[in-house]
Amino acid sequence: MFFKIYRIIHIIWTAIFAFFISIPILERGGIDSGVYDDVFFVALWIIGLVFLFIKKLTTFGFILTIMPLLFAIFIFIF
Repeated sequence: MFFKIYRIIHIIWTAIFAFFISIPILERGGIDSGVYDDVFFVALWIIGLVFLFIKKLTTFGFILTIMPLLFAIFIFIF
């Protein structure tokens, strides 16, 4: 039960960061060469979301859904 609640909370807070990363994609209305990295990390988040619901791949799902957050932190620091 605790794991299911944690998984839902994890999905929600990582979705917020994935949405903030996808804002440049939404503003430009298309995929330019400058937004490929944004699309890549949003796609990783979606794949991680699917993996969270597959019992054997849950740990990979947690790692992939954290990737947009790590990407945003890296961009803001450097």
